[in-house]
Amino acid sequence: MSVAIAVDLGGSSGRVMKVTLQDRTLSLEQVHRFDNVILEKGEGLYWDVDYLFSQIQEGLALIDYQKGDSISVDTWGVDYTLVDKNGKLLDIPHHYRDSRTEGYLASTLTKVEAKELYQQTGLQFMEINTLFQLMSEKALDEESTLLFIPDYFLYLLSGVKNTEMSIASTSQMLNPLTKDWNRDFLKTLKVKLPNLLNVSKSGKVLGPWVKHDSVSVISGCGHDTQAALVAVPAKEKDFLFLSSGTWSLLGTELDEPILTEEAFKANLTNEVGYGNKTAFLKNLIGLWVIQQLKAEWKISFNEMEELAEKSDAFVAFLDLDDPLFVAPGPMEIRIQEYARRTGQRVPQTRGEACRCVNESLALKYRLAKEQIEHCTNKKYETLYIVGGGSKSPMLSQYTANALKLNVVVGPVEATVCGNALIQFLTRGEINSITEARALIRQLPEIKSVEGKDFELWDKAFEDYKKIIK
Repeated sequence: MSVAIAVDLGGSSGRVMKVTLQDRTLSLEQVHRFDNVILEKGEGLYWDVDYLFSQIQEGLALIDYQKGDSISVDTWGVDYTLVDKNGKLLDIPHHYRDSRTEGYLASTLTKVEAKELYQQTGLQFMEINTLFQLMSEKALDEESTLLFIPDYFLYLLSGVKNTEMSIASTSQMLNPLTKDWNRDFLKTLKVKLPNLLNVSKSGKVLGPWVKHDSVSVISGCGHDTQAALVAVPAKEKDFLFLSSGTWSLLGTELDEPILTEEAFKANLTNEVGYGNKTAFLKNLIGLWVIQQLKAEWKISFNEMEELAEKSDAFVAFLDLDDPLFVAPGPMEIRIQEYARRTGQRVPQTRGEACRCVNESLALKYRLAKEQIEHCTNKKYETLYIVGGGSKSPMLSQYTANALKLNVVVGPVEATVCGNALIQFLTRGEINSITEARALIRQLPEIKSVEGKDFELWDKAFEDYKKIIK
């Protein structure tokens, strides 16, 4: 029996999970779950990393350890901490939704051509990316060291500072070909930088846990999307995946990045996954609006879908990546505002609002799918939906309808599974990612969804493109 402890931090919650591999079967046990809320301080938005680490420690303290066990941490991308030469946190880290980065992308594009920025970094343009966050730092200490959020927690657990490749690849600061810091290009941007550690591959033993010598701390895939990609239950080499949570990341796995004119125009991203693979994908607003509606209405996700099922189809189409939907807070009024602004029928009920969000998500996925197929010159037969969004029967069905693909849903805990699988791979207890994915296919939750009503969805897709153009 082998045990891996997966610490998985998402935008709204965190978990400490115990994952057991026994007789080629995975089993998961939730040890501790806790909220992760945006910390508002003055006009800024921040992450309360002291609170988060106290919760991690609380969860780890509940486990009986055996020699050979290990721990790893994954989180969302782009955000970072700055520590001094003694490893002390200099300030509480900003949340990527903080407005401080506004205007820095546009300013950068006055210094360098957009196509050059894309080819040098391989990432789609998003002002939340680390590069623009660093530009917005008011008084950056150049002697400080940058640790991305998962690397910071791993440092607290092991005492070893490290920069892991998958999380670094969300920064817009790596060369997509060498997979190392693009220092020469960063110099041309004249951006003030902290100390950047050498980038290490995913799957590195940092050392023993400072509280337990027989337990190792492993730097796996610090970026949760890349951890989840390891747990996609695909048999085939060419497949599409959708990591569905607060963010939706729809893409495919490639051997090399794609930096073509078509990829640039489609604003597709090349992130680094396990085994130096390229995750060629589109970052999209995912369940963020649904989550905000749930908080606003104080009802369950199931109740929201029941209301939506009773409502008219295709009342309005939304571009959920519109800046209108970025900030936290009430969303129903913003949905109505977007519909009015674009000359559409205005959703009048909660059910209509919820339905048009889910329909618009599925149609956005189709647009991303077509862009990816065009850039890779491949046609895909299956989409694998993993993560929390795979629990939604409505969104899974709408996605199958819109994309006209076989949709496979699960595992819900893909990030946790991937986090643990990388630990087992690092420890030599699993031999390959092919073997890892075969273990995932055995999980009873894995199910297929068949699409329907293709003509209706084809027409809706044409109408959707006219609205969001």
